[in-house]
Amino acid sequence: MAANTISLKLLVDSTNQRVLFAQSGKEFVDFMFNILSLPVGPVIRLLTKEQMVGSRGNLYDSLENMNDTYILSPANKDTLLKPI
Repeated sequence: MAANTISLKLLVDSTNQRVLFAQSGKEFVDFMFNILSLPVGPVIRLLTKEQMVGSRGNLYDSLENMNDTYILSPANKDTLLKPI
Protein backbone atom coordinates (compact mmCIF):
# COMPACT_ATOMS: atom_id res chain seq x y z
CA MET A 1 0.00 0.00 0.00
CA ALA A 2 1.45 3.36 -1.02
CA ALA A 3 1.74 6.06 1.59
CA ASN A 4 -0.41 9.12 1.03
CA THR A 5 1.39 12.43 1.22
CA ILE A 6 -0.09 15.82 1.86
CA SER A 7 1.89 18.92 0.93
CA LEU A 8 1.46 22.35 2.43
CA LYS A 9 3.67 25.35 1.71
CA LEU A 10 3.41 28.36 4.00
CA LEU A 11 4.81 31.87 3.73
CA VAL A 12 5.07 33.04 7.33
CA ASP A 13 5.68 36.54 8.69
CA SER A 14 7.68 35.57 11.78
CA THR A 15 7.65 39.11 13.16
CA ASN A 16 3.86 39.28 13.39
CA GLN A 17 3.41 35.50 13.70
CA ARG A 18 0.98 35.28 10.78
CA VAL A 19 0.63 33.09 7.74
CA LEU A 20 0.69 35.35 4.70
CA PHE A 21 0.13 32.71 2.03
CA ALA A 22 -0.63 29.00 1.96
CA GLN A 23 -0.46 26.63 -0.99
CA SER A 24 -1.72 23.08 -0.77
CA GLY A 25 -3.13 20.25 -2.78
CA LYS A 26 -6.69 18.98 -2.82
CA GLU A 27 -5.86 16.31 -0.22
CA PHE A 28 -5.02 18.91 2.44
CA VAL A 29 -8.15 20.95 1.73
CA ASP A 30 -10.30 17.81 1.91
CA PHE A 31 -8.66 16.91 5.23
CA MET A 32 -9.34 20.35 6.73
CA PHE A 33 -12.96 20.30 5.56
CA ASN A 34 -13.39 16.82 7.03
CA ILE A 35 -12.24 18.16 10.39
CA LEU A 36 -14.98 20.78 10.18
CA SER A 37 -17.59 18.16 9.38
CA LEU A 38 -17.03 16.37 12.69
CA PRO A 39 -20.03 16.59 15.05
CA VAL A 40 -18.43 19.39 17.07
CA GLY A 41 -19.23 21.83 14.25
CA PRO A 42 -22.45 23.09 15.91
CA VAL A 43 -20.56 23.67 19.17
CA ILE A 44 -18.07 25.93 17.40
CA ARG A 45 -20.91 28.13 16.14
CA LEU A 46 -22.17 28.58 19.69
CA LEU A 47 -18.81 29.45 21.24
CA THR A 48 -17.24 32.87 21.13
CA LYS A 49 -13.70 33.30 19.80
CA GLU A 50 -12.27 33.64 23.32
CA GLN A 51 -13.80 30.30 24.42
CA MET A 52 -12.32 28.25 21.58
CA VAL A 53 -9.23 26.14 22.05
CA GLY A 54 -6.76 25.75 19.20
CA SER A 55 -7.31 26.80 15.62
CA ARG A 56 -10.73 25.27 14.88
CA GLY A 57 -12.35 28.67 15.39
CA ASN A 58 -9.97 30.24 12.87
CA LEU A 59 -10.68 27.44 10.42
CA TYR A 60 -14.43 27.90 10.87
CA ASP A 61 -14.17 31.69 10.40
CA SER A 62 -12.01 31.26 7.30
CA LEU A 63 -14.51 28.92 5.71
CA GLU A 64 -17.41 31.16 6.68
CA ASN A 65 -15.74 34.19 5.05
CA MET A 66 -14.43 32.30 2.00
CA ASN A 67 -15.69 33.55 -1.33
CA ASP A 68 -18.15 31.12 -2.93
CA THR A 69 -16.08 31.04 -6.13
CA TYR A 70 -13.56 28.81 -4.31
CA ILE A 71 -16.17 26.19 -3.37
CA LEU A 72 -17.69 23.79 -5.88
CA SER A 73 -21.22 24.25 -4.58
CA PRO A 74 -22.81 26.58 -2.00
CA ALA A 75 -24.50 23.49 -0.55
CA ASN A 76 -21.05 22.11 0.34
CA LYS A 77 -20.24 25.25 2.30
CA ASP A 78 -23.53 25.06 4.19
CA THR A 79 -22.94 21.39 4.98
CA LEU A 80 -19.55 22.19 6.48
CA LEU A 81 -20.71 25.23 8.44
CA LYS A 82 -23.96 23.70 9.69
CA PRO A 83 -23.63 19.92 9.95
CA ILE A 84 -26.62 17.95 11.20
